Amino acid sequence: MGGMNTRMTKEENTTKAVMSIIRTGDIVNRFLEIELRKHDTSPPRFAVMNALFVHGGEMSPSNISKWIFRAKHSVTSMLKVLVNMGYVKREPNGSDRRSVSIVVTEKGWKATERMIPIAEEMSQRILSCLHKEQIDTLMDILNQIRRHLLSELAVLETTNECKKGEPLESNSVTLQQ
Repeated sequence: MGGMNTRMTKEENTTKAVMSIIRTGDIVNRFLEIELRKHDTSPPRFAVMNALFVHGGEMSPSNISKWIFRAKHSVTSMLKVLVNMGYVKREPNGSDRRSVSIVVTEKGWKATERMIPIAEEMSQRILSCLHKEQIDTLMDILNQIRRHLLSELAVLETTNECKKGEPLESNSVTLQQ
């Protein structure tokens, strides 16, 4: 009977931990919305530019969608805004003229360079309540959870358990590990 109580406690703690992760993510996103608005951007646009930055300034819209876990139509809307701002441009894919690559422009690189210290400052503010060792532990734990969930998503994708229109496709797991 004692094992059952321990299991119940673990299940309750697991649920509380997941809910805490979700709630903290929501709060971080709200903080970022407010701070990024001061710099004429938003968390989704920032995520797209970050994905492009991480990948050397060029990606397909489909791969951007997979990297940031957003539906393709949402990414298309964000890309239109970034094209209108002059931060990115669409170029025909050299190997397949039917598809396009999204390429960061000079203006986009300059905007990204301007955002790096701002992102660093926001990160400092978000995690200022933690010591370096705690941040290192947090990163280890988050990386472990991310790797686990990406494996879980790969299983869902191969068993076709994802709904039509969701950005869960075969490459999404390999893009983010």
